[in-house]
Amino acid sequence: MSDSSTLLALFDEGTKTAEAIDELHALGISDDNMTVMTGVPYPERALGRHVEWLRLPHIVLAGAIGGMAFGLFLAVITPHLYRLDVGGHPTVSFAPAAVITFVFTMMATIISTFLGVLWEMNFPEFGAKYYHKLVTDGRLAVLVEFEKPLENSVRQVLEAHGGEQIQKPEEQPL
Repeated sequence: MSDSSTLLALFDEGTKTAEAIDELHALGISDDNMTVMTGVPYPERALGRHVEWLRLPHIVLAGAIGGMAFGLFLAVITPHLYRLDVGGHPTVSFAPAAVITFVFTMMATIISTFLGVLWEMNFPEFGAKYYHKLVTDGRLAVLVEFEKPLENSVRQVLEAHGGEQIQKPEEQPL
């Protein structure tokens, strides 16, 4: 948006916030231009937002498959590379191979889950952000970015649904 403006409004209730978001959608403002800040986690659908699909299950699955492949390599391929025949026993037996494969699969799953969560949270994120200190006290804040000609309409929608302290926000270091 070349000629855009931003407003931040505070709300007391989730229902009023959801109604305001629905009416902002009717004005033509997309979800990408709205940010809802809460101190309590709300599901996206509770506030009339689209459901964001996470990549975390795919990251975890890729980590598990990679860990399983590495565990199978260590348990099955490595003994054939450095062959050591002892008393007529098979080079690879099932029980140790299963334990090694399981351990590396779980280890890679745990590590990929941790790293995937950090990835999904965009951690670390530096710099100043839009914020209002009353969000920490249980209020909901809606940050809206829109074209300048829509400013009066957006302000009226926010006021009509109980928006308080409607103002142009300043970026603050968190």
